[in-house]
Amino acid sequence: MTTDHIAGHLRPGGHPPGGVRDSADVRVEQHRLPRTYAAFAALPDATGEQTAAVLQVLALYGHAVDNADAQLLAQVFVDPPTPDRAPSPSHHTVNTEVKQLPAGLAAWSRLVTIAGDGSVASADAVDVLTETPAGWRVARRTVHPRHGGPAVVADGQTPWA
Repeated sequence: MTTDHIAGHLRPGGHPPGGVRDSADVRVEQHRLPRTYAAFAALPDATGEQTAAVLQVLALYGHAVDNADAQLLAQVFVDPPTPDRAPSPSHHTVNTEVKQLPAGLAAWSRLVTIAGDGSVASADAVDVLTETPAGWRVARRTVHPRHGGPAVVADGQTPWA
């Protein structure tokens, strides 16, 4: 059943899947950030125009990373990283919320990656954006894994500050 597959990682007593993906009994700790998110949600909302511009920049991120495209990375980051030519999972930025900061914008998104074997990982991506003559660019990015791996942000921290 599809619902069982999607929600399977929430079941107690589970274990990581092996071979064919059947997550009906997978258990993986989830790093939640309720106090951090509450502080973010209290920031003033960005305008519709600002939000649309940020969504476009963050949509380019997935294309840039998935295609190891340096020109696209330069349209995403103030100081773009060198593209990694190694095979990587497909990147998707979803559920983005954009807020105003005194000197720019902050965006909180969910980053989802899908590997060739169908395995999925998710993270919270908190970006600080600054307006440049060429448009909005990510000045700083904090990626906090949702499942597995070490926690990057302690709940209550403000990675946009």
